[in-house]
Amino acid sequence: MDFKDPKNQKIILGVLLGFLALYFWNNRIYSKNNQKIQAKQVQYETILTNLKNVELKAKSFENLKSEYEALLEKYKTVELLLPEEKQVPLLLTQMHQGAQTSGITIREITPRTTYPLSFYNASDFNLQLTGNYHEFGNFLSRIANFPFIANISDVSLTSSASATNKKETVQATFKMTTYFIKEDERLKKVQF
Repeated sequence: MDFKDPKNQKIILGVLLGFLALYFWNNRIYSKNNQKIQAKQVQYETILTNLKNVELKAKSFENLKSEYEALLEKYKTVELLLPEEKQVPLLLTQMHQGAQTSGITIREITPRTTYPLSFYNASDFNLQLTGNYHEFGNFLSRIANFPFIANISDVSLTSSASATNKKETVQATFKMTTYFIKEDERLKKVQF
């Protein structure tokens, strides 16, 4: 190859200028922009990761929200069995209706103590009834169907002293316990 030939010199000069231009372009323009591109790529990947996390949380939040709504509905149905407060008028009305339908006579209702339990309160009542065995059983089934929880305990059945009255052959005494939820234990609805 002849370096003195002007044609070869132009080719060599062109190649050197090309390498020089490529070198300056790489050092001055491409390197700076490449660093910016890499920084933006890292920022993009971070934002994309955060977005995926938020999407997962949103999906789990929606699932939790629907599960919460379902559990709240179940709680409301259970809460009907545990009234908000001591409902003596409702209790007396239910007992009166139960006594009338079953044919039993309520002789005495004595309120006893109200005492706290874990998340609810309990109220005791002593009752004295007269009637026959079937009426008493029917009355107990009415108590079992009260719209709230009522437990019967300490049942004592004795034969009625007046043998002349065939309608009232049994005298029953028992303790009835009703329950109501404590005010500070009531579930509050959460707003989303």
